[in-house]
Amino acid sequence: MAVYISQLDVENYRSCVSTSLELTNFTPLVGLNNCGKSNCLTALQWLVRKAKLGLEDFHDPALPVTVTGRLTGITEDDLAALDPKHRTKIEPNVRDGVLAVRREQQVPGGDTTLLVGDPDTGEWVPNPAGIDNAISGLFPDPIRIGAMENAEEDASKAKTTTTIGKLLANMLLAIQERHEADLTPHLSAIFGMVSAEGDARFDELGRIDDSINGKIADLFPGIRVKLDFPVPLFNDLIKAGTVRVYEGDGKGRAFGSYGHGAQRAVQMAMVRHLADLKRGAAVAGGVTLLLVDEPELFMHPFAVEQVREALRALSEAGYQVVFSTHSAQMILAKDAKNALLMTKKHPHGTKARPRLLSVVEGLVANPTHQLHQIFSLTNSSQVLFADKVVLTEGKTELRLLPSLFQAVAGKTLGQSSLAVVPMSGVSDTKKSMEVLAALGLPACAIVDLDYAFRQAEKHGFLMANDPDVSACKALLQGLADAGVITLDEGGLPKKGVQGPASKAFELLAEQATATPHIDALVAKLREQSIWLWSKGAIEPHVGLDEKSENAWLTCQISVESEGVDIACADAAGIRSLVDWLSQLPAEAEVAA
Repeated sequence: MAVYISQLDVENYRSCVSTSLELTNFTPLVGLNNCGKSNCLTALQWLVRKAKLGLEDFHDPALPVTVTGRLTGITEDDLAALDPKHRTKIEPNVRDGVLAVRREQQVPGGDTTLLVGDPDTGEWVPNPAGIDNAISGLFPDPIRIGAMENAEEDASKAKTTTTIGKLLANMLLAIQERHEADLTPHLSAIFGMVSAEGDARFDELGRIDDSINGKIADLFPGIRVKLDFPVPLFNDLIKAGTVRVYEGDGKGRAFGSYGHGAQRAVQMAMVRHLADLKRGAAVAGGVTLLLVDEPELFMHPFAVEQVREALRALSEAGYQVVFSTHSAQMILAKDAKNALLMTKKHPHGTKARPRLLSVVEGLVANPTHQLHQIFSLTNSSQVLFADKVVLTEGKTELRLLPSLFQAVAGKTLGQSSLAVVPMSGVSDTKKSMEVLAALGLPACAIVDLDYAFRQAEKHGFLMANDPDVSACKALLQGLADAGVITLDEGGLPKKGVQGPASKAFELLAEQATATPHIDALVAKLREQSIWLWSKGAIEPHVGLDEKSENAWLTCQISVESEGVDIACADAAGIRSLVDWLSQLPAEAEVAA
């Protein structure tokens, strides 16, 4: 892809008080309803195609609207493809393939101005003549596919401005190239018959002309008229195209007369066909922006997958694709690194959290592992729409926590904007929390008791030689001396003839002399947003003797039918956990 907009900064546009987006050639915008995703798409469209903004487009009417873009990847071939007079307007401002442009409008209903950044001084050069045409050469007319709220209005506009018209114009270039020479003589013949300058005009037109001119001579001698019927060029016919929809053997109906589902299906089918045409094609010159609101809207799951792959193919064949979505199915794990998580908090307006890729690369030595850990498809639908994230170590928490939380809190985890994400290993705890914190997502972790002894010091959550850890290790040594458990060389439990290491920590928790030390460790880690199971693991707290699907299902049914107090061995501990999760500060509170 030769050129794309890599950075977009939006000021004072609708909900975008001050919004910055890092873009790629395939960028999903993810977030809850009414967080400003569509406003970002419209601002991006406005940057490359000017239009006058009204009062409703200004967040604060006393301030100007500005949208700044960083155009990246401009090559000599891209510049050569421009009209020479347009090239001269921007070439002096291109440095290392980058051009900075800014569109601004000072007042509602006023004129828009396009500026270019001077790479030497950093200043903005106001509106060089022809700069709009030069930018249009790099970014032809964008294609915007809305969320269908105004589909009938869109279908009634001039065909060159409709989504269908733009899709047709992009797809029918081959027809124009192949058949323009065949059709042009016919259009010329029609021109000769009906045009004022035609050499074979219909006799009836001449008689009408003579009659009108006789009457004009009485009123204004010296002038005359000829009826003129303009004949479209071949390109005009292509641009005016639309589609008609047929059912069975019935008559064709206009696209706009169908419901949203049918309209969406037609639009997305045309996008897929456009992708097939462009797939593998070499791209030279301008890049088309394809901006889509909720491409999954009205689509069944299999269709969503097909649309996603069509958009991906276009992003690799001359289109910069930016779309908003509410569907995890539109975002594969490999796409999550470039997804932008959008939020809107008063009075700061729409914001984009940092790209996951940027965050992970800065924090983690093995970013691929961490990306899959946090943003696997099974997790993305939770994390992408959450305000707070709960990292869990074991499968029991993953199975039971939703039921336990709802039984105590009276609402679901989702209603509390909490996402539960399983860690691939407890050793990921610190890095996962760092990644999520850098994304602006407050996070906590729920871990087994052994975490305090095996990882907490390495992760910096406990001081070296913590006295409570040392006291517990002495008690573990006593259990080992009694032949109850087996210890490794570091003095920590390991699997032995007495059972797994996890059982040893449960035995430790049962020792009355260990209770004050474990309680102290629980308190220290809780201050670090880590919940430590004081009885060793979750199973003793809920009253499970095994980890199996059958045990989890039995416990879940019991919790949902009888309540926590009856179903759980340590109801007070479970209630304490739910209260702690409910009080986890949200993003706005963390920022404050």
